[in-house]
Amino acid sequence: MTDIWRFPDEWMVRAFSGVSRVTPQLIEQFRAEKKKYFSHALIDSGVLPADQVIKTAEQFFKVKYFQLSPEKVDKFAFSMVPEKICRKYEIVPLMVTETEIKVAMSNPTDFNAQSDVEALTGRRLLPLFSLPKEIESCMDQLFSADTVIFDLLSRVETPEEIVVVGGSKNEDEQDNAVTSPVIKLVNSIISMAYRKHSSDIHIEHEEEASHVRIRVDGELKNIMKLPRHIAVGPVVSRIKIMSDLDVANHMRPQDGRTKLRIGTAEVGLRVSTLPTSYGEKVVMRILDQRAAEVPFKKLGFAPEVEEGLNKCMASSQGIILVTGPTGSGKTTTLYSILNKVKQETTNIVTAEDPIEYKLPGINQVQVNEKQGLTFAVVLRSVLRQDPDIIMVGEIRDHETADIAFQAAMTGHLVLSTLHTNDTVSTIGRLMDMGVDRFKISPGLLAITAQRLVRKLCPLCAEAVPGAERSPEILAALADHGFETVYYRPVGCKKCEGSGYAGRTSIVELLLPDAKVKELINAGAVSDDVKAAALEGKCLRTLTRDALWHLSTGQTGLGEVESYLELVKKGPAPVKLGKPQAAVPPSAEIAVGAQPKTAQGLKPVVMVADDDPIMRMLLKKFIEGAGYIVREAVDGEEALTSIASGVVPDLLLTDINMPRLSGLDLVKGIRETLGLLDLPIIMLTTENSDKSQEMAFKLGADDYVIKPFKGPIVIARITAALRRAGKVA
Repeated sequence: MTDIWRFPDEWMVRAFSGVSRVTPQLIEQFRAEKKKYFSHALIDSGVLPADQVIKTAEQFFKVKYFQLSPEKVDKFAFSMVPEKICRKYEIVPLMVTETEIKVAMSNPTDFNAQSDVEALTGRRLLPLFSLPKEIESCMDQLFSADTVIFDLLSRVETPEEIVVVGGSKNEDEQDNAVTSPVIKLVNSIISMAYRKHSSDIHIEHEEEASHVRIRVDGELKNIMKLPRHIAVGPVVSRIKIMSDLDVANHMRPQDGRTKLRIGTAEVGLRVSTLPTSYGEKVVMRILDQRAAEVPFKKLGFAPEVEEGLNKCMASSQGIILVTGPTGSGKTTTLYSILNKVKQETTNIVTAEDPIEYKLPGINQVQVNEKQGLTFAVVLRSVLRQDPDIIMVGEIRDHETADIAFQAAMTGHLVLSTLHTNDTVSTIGRLMDMGVDRFKISPGLLAITAQRLVRKLCPLCAEAVPGAERSPEILAALADHGFETVYYRPVGCKKCEGSGYAGRTSIVELLLPDAKVKELINAGAVSDDVKAAALEGKCLRTLTRDALWHLSTGQTGLGEVESYLELVKKGPAPVKLGKPQAAVPPSAEIAVGAQPKTAQGLKPVVMVADDDPIMRMLLKKFIEGAGYIVREAVDGEEALTSIASGVVPDLLLTDINMPRLSGLDLVKGIRETLGLLDLPIIMLTTENSDKSQEMAFKLGADDYVIKPFKGPIVIARITAALRRAGKVA
């Protein structure tokens, strides 16, 4: 017995059972022909006109017909229901209010669809009837990659023109698989990252979505949320095409490079892909030529450090070692030194892996270990090229270290890097690599150990009030002969509320004297070498340099605290003997205070409203529901507090506030701070459709109009916290 063909809109058969022209024989004929939709079979075969089919369906379903098209669909309503649910039940969300959601349905009597949509949105469903083909066509357009990407592009700034310089010959052919909107989206991401002076772009995938993050001043932050099927497909493919990688291979890591012209600037892009459980993760390192052209004077070195290195650079032979962890600015320091010492009368040769920046007037050699071109092999060849100055990208093994020190003792100035924690331990590391002690002591000119810290924004940094300064810090500053004052971040529009702008390096410098060299020759332990260096005043410690940067207002205590041996780990103390409630908001931000409940038992709700009576009323309701309340008198105070790390579990904000409106606050949280998952509820007297639409477009999760009922607001807060996983 063969199965009976059933139409996707089988329910329509019952609606037309009483229509004379729709006979059982006609229905069987449609089944035999396996028509996709019964309603459209009636229209296409000319049995009934479209308006009669619609009218009959309206009478049967007791709902109104809605002529569906993508232009009539509200984007926020549409985003509330996943594609999987829309396709499963053949529905299209149309419009949303505080309590209801209108949905176009081909079967308005499908109670399973109604219950699922109501559970997802927390709103009552109002069904409208649309023809199945209208719904199918509308979903195909709205869920297509290009449509979603155009919607994303409408919310970001117009990118600068980006041109791939010297790309693959097959790029134009491969681009056929990548549509123009995808190219514009990738260009927007790269352009945005470049404008914000970021060093890296990360595209990471999760089960439901993908995130774009950029690293600015060493800190990663979210800038965009993408549908996963778009990110793992066309977006990753476009990046692979740009960097000449294998688009078809998704199962192994790949590395590539490309050069871009962003506006008038040429920028290198180093691309790395890595297969993960949800798709290929991509990291793009932005190689901005400006980083290689930083003048030595602008590295932010203390006068003592600059003077010591200048003496070493004037030497005709010896080795200068720059050490520190990955990402501590070692390469930038070396390039700055090279730019300072290069002149027409010197021959400078470098061995690098990879060559990140092209330096005019310098001979750069790319190391390629797969072809046997190691640092040691290149270094041997370089010595036959009559060099005056040699730069070795990194000393990795005994052979390279031995040749480098041999060159340093035979009339060459050698510059190189090494991965060690401090200057004194570098000596032990060289010995472990097999370098003879009698080569280390005569060849060594200087060792630096550096770290990068964020610089305070010069426009908003403020001195820490005397009553709030740490006694330990003040004592340390005085012991080292520095001013007993230091500064803290505040946050402004220029620094996007972070309180920081750019980075500088703190440096430990060892200029070994005769006593230190004698101890090295004798094979003394690191502690003895350090003690002798401190006694002979040839070691400027990381602690001293960090305190100098602190006292000169270049950075804040939170950035250098981990490098101060005199200070215990932990947040800076607030004024003693003063109750916590009396600490002003700005002081609380400065010391990095965090609500205990951010990782504890009760969720924290921040209320941003310039009306003190409204804040008091809301606080009463919210605390009565068992939550903790944090207040902000306007949008600027709320944004500054959140940017400083005091992130609540939910934000409840008014729209009309002085200094920074609620809409600008939401934009700052979503776009500037990259907090895409923080629940935000607007509570305001603004009841216009335009205000609601703008709030939802900027990233608000809910919109409540004043005057309000306390239990309703608490229910909305609880629902938002539940969706965010903050309460059970």
